Amino acid sequence: MLTHPITPELSALLVHCRCIFIRDYELQVSIGVYDHEKHAPQTMRFNVTAFVKRESASPKHDGLNEVIDYDFVRNTITEHAKGAHVQLQETLCDRIGETLLKKSAIVAAYISSEKTDIYPDCDAIGVGAWYL
Repeated sequence: MLTHPITPELSALLVHCRCIFIRDYELQVSIGVYDHEKHAPQTMRFNVTAFVKRESASPKHDGLNEVIDYDFVRNTITEHAKGAHVQLQETLCDRIGETLLKKSAIVAAYISSEKTDIYPDCDAIGVGAWYL
């Protein structure tokens, strides 16, 4: 679920899009600024919604080559999450967002990441942002 306020300008852009999404994708990630976080990977959960131009997401011949493949989104998350140690969730999300937007068919994305094992009294802590 998108919780970021949508401006009229963003709404006008997104109304001509189809969404593809990855929900609750969990990976082990080397992330964190504290010394104890640098010795072992942490469980992280990713949610990504990519907004694809409708003309780039409406296949004429029912072919995978006519759309943005879910594998592209999932592999982008995996590539950045499995890379070298990252200190901040913001940095990791920015890298994912920048890669997704290299596809001209993707006009925007909402990306959130969560660390799920930080505090015993909450499900997760994380960040989320729009990429345009």
